[in-house]
Amino acid sequence: MNVQIIDTDVLIIGSGIAGLRAALGVKKSGKQPVLVSKSPLGKANNTALSGGGFTFATKTFGQAEHFQETLNSGRMLNDRALVEYLVSTAPGKVQELLEMGIEGNSVATGFHCQSPFLIGGPKITQVLCRACRAAEIRIFENIMITDLIVADERCRGALGFQRQSGQWYGFCAKATVLATGGAGAIYGRSDNAPGATGDGYALALNAGLELMDMEFVQFYPLAYVGTGYTNMIVMPFFADLGKILNRHGEDIKEKYQLHEKPVAIIARDRLSQALFLEIDQGNDIDGALYLDLRHIDETLLPCSDEEKARYRHKMSYDKVPVKITPACHHTMGGIPIDVKGQTALNGLYAAGEVVGGIHGANRMGGNALSEGLVFGELAGRAASEATGSSGDLKEFAALMNVLTQKWIRFLNPVHATPSPVRDVRRPLKETLWEKVGIVRDEASLKEGIERIKSISSTLEAMVVSKPRELSKIVECRNAVSIGMSIAISALERKESRGSHSRKDYPAEEKEWTKNILVGMADETTFFSRIKTIIS
Repeated sequence: MNVQIIDTDVLIIGSGIAGLRAALGVKKSGKQPVLVSKSPLGKANNTALSGGGFTFATKTFGQAEHFQETLNSGRMLNDRALVEYLVSTAPGKVQELLEMGIEGNSVATGFHCQSPFLIGGPKITQVLCRACRAAEIRIFENIMITDLIVADERCRGALGFQRQSGQWYGFCAKATVLATGGAGAIYGRSDNAPGATGDGYALALNAGLELMDMEFVQFYPLAYVGTGYTNMIVMPFFADLGKILNRHGEDIKEKYQLHEKPVAIIARDRLSQALFLEIDQGNDIDGALYLDLRHIDETLLPCSDEEKARYRHKMSYDKVPVKITPACHHTMGGIPIDVKGQTALNGLYAAGEVVGGIHGANRMGGNALSEGLVFGELAGRAASEATGSSGDLKEFAALMNVLTQKWIRFLNPVHATPSPVRDVRRPLKETLWEKVGIVRDEASLKEGIERIKSISSTLEAMVVSKPRELSKIVECRNAVSIGMSIAISALERKESRGSHSRKDYPAEEKEWTKNILVGMADETTFFSRIKTIIS
């Protein structure tokens, strides 16, 4: 097999805000980065789909307040050193972004990108991608990374293939930055980019690292399903002005005593849980609930006339009730790092949603983009300072050839499996939504784990004919590993805290102020250990 080796100083995997900012940081340091993206650069990731809001300290919202609100949202499970770095560094890093050409509006708690669309994310990626191209950063697009290459307890780079041509690449580097995003798309209902399948988490597990806090998955209660998709979110202020109704006409906010405002922010978890229960109990309308905005006073909407017109065009909220459902929004857990972005594996750094510890049990709104920006720059700078060489190229090639055999077994143009990969991925997404989703208990989690095992067995027997189909197998295997990580962690945590809700353990317990970690051996995910937090 022809495998092309690319030798560089720093390899960055992922082209959302964290990966793009890391690449620029490496280039600024004088080192040579290679940026690898599973999609076209800056496309099909959660940064591009984001609302465009950054939370950071301002004149009216101090660093101490930002720090405390982040801990409160995380229910005190956050890594305080990482939170301190976030709140102290974010204002300056956002200012650098503004100087690069981002347009928007300052708000009391930070900044919001200005965009002709209903979301600001595309403007962020456009500016950062333009900067990366202007800096002549070497970019590889549509590459599916399958493995990190580890030798002598050090990450030496990664292995991957081009999703269209099937060309294999070995990226040999002195340091590697994982900025692959989260895993929201593994759930049946998600507002994430379809490629958010937990690739970085799986790469880390397979390289011998642990993942922390994987039970904490954030669900946003107001995903619009009028188009049949759930990757458009309805802004929180709509929920305060309209009524949320089930098929019997019951007002859900009244039924569940959800009187806080803005309810979709302050009571986000409880509202998501209420909507999930209504749908689960059969009180839905075609798998959704109604947000009735037909009789609201539009002068109360905190947006421009132009934005109101766009919302009316998109959702027809002035004519018909808007169909909404909760959807997976963000994964708080991930790879543990130190205050330099270094993981427990020498030569491997991480930034963005793939990292655990910053958000704890739940994420404060607006912290995701700020985190990606801050820790992307940090990881890129720290990786540039990594000492040592990328290792012997012959040894690298030998390791690479062994790893490719793990994947080639799935590829056979003559004897491909008739059933497509989506027929395996669909029941996985349904299982995670129904059994490992918004509301959990011991029985549902154990059933979910058994279903995931069965799905994994089916997947391992599949054979496909084309590289793009092979990339779907890689994504599905990653989703299986991460779904199992979430289920195992959720089963272990015998309490409800933040975004993790268990019917059989409904209270938050002080003795569970701990982090749960999972690992992997022989491609099997397992509960690893519990780490007590010392405040």
